[in-house]
Amino acid sequence: MQKETTRKNKHLTLEDRVEIETCLDKGMTFKAIGKRIGKDQTTISKEVKKHLTFTASKVVHRDRNMNETPSPVCPKLLKTPFVCNPCDKKRYSCPYQKQRYIAKTAHKEYESLLVEAREGIPLQRESFYEADRIITDGIRSGQHLYHISQSNNLSMSKSAVYRNLHKGYLSVSAIEFPRVVKFKPRRTKPAEHIPKAAKVGRTYADFVSYTEENEIFSWVEMDTLVGRIGGKVVLTLHFTFCNFMVGVLLDNKSSAEASSKIITLKNDFAENNICFGDIFRFC
Repeated sequence: MQKETTRKNKHLTLEDRVEIETCLDKGMTFKAIGKRIGKDQTTISKEVKKHLTFTASKVVHRDRNMNETPSPVCPKLLKTPFVCNPCDKKRYSCPYQKQRYIAKTAHKEYESLLVEAREGIPLQRESFYEADRIITDGIRSGQHLYHISQSNNLSMSKSAVYRNLHKGYLSVSAIEFPRVVKFKPRRTKPAEHIPKAAKVGRTYADFVSYTEENEIFSWVEMDTLVGRIGGKVVLTLHFTFCNFMVGVLLDNKSSAEASSKIITLKNDFAENNICFGDIFRFC
């Protein structure tokens, strides 16, 4: 079944990869496959190119001196979908080297890469000094950082290089880096100022003191969990006496939206002959 929404920032699963392989066998385009599994077509293209399985041709190629030569590249593989999956000749004596997308193989490569990424690369003193020497020599020779990183297989990422540069750990200075001196600092939004007078008697310590003085042993704490700014939020209701929490989805972070959901809860309770105040005694 075709998925309606695009799943952003989600890793491909084994089921997704099996679906990609099945669709490639049927000759579907990257765009059609992306719509089917809820991903962008560029994601499908990168996935296929990254996890290709190569198989040499059974047909032996020889030159004039009767020496074996590598199998030539099929012209069809120079354009999308870059694989032999939809080709009718893949199971017969094709004279070209075959390259296919196999879901299980691709998923094993992904899991292996994920483990290596989580383990990280231990950067010791010798490794750091060697990376510093490579970066310094390259920058002073007029090379770009990307070219230095790709040609020397640095043990530091580009962001780590910039971070060490601004902290003064590298032998080269920021003035010697191309375009670094032109970078503007990111704009940060200042935190909302709350007057001290508005906090008097409204802190959590004041609330705890109030419960102790009035011998209140059970209450419901209400809070808001904010995700993307300007998007939907979750209104949490924490029942402290049993350590149980309920989340209510709000369309926006506003008192009107929260009141609307609370009123809906009251109406639902009333329809089931339940008193709202008996459950939510102290919100």
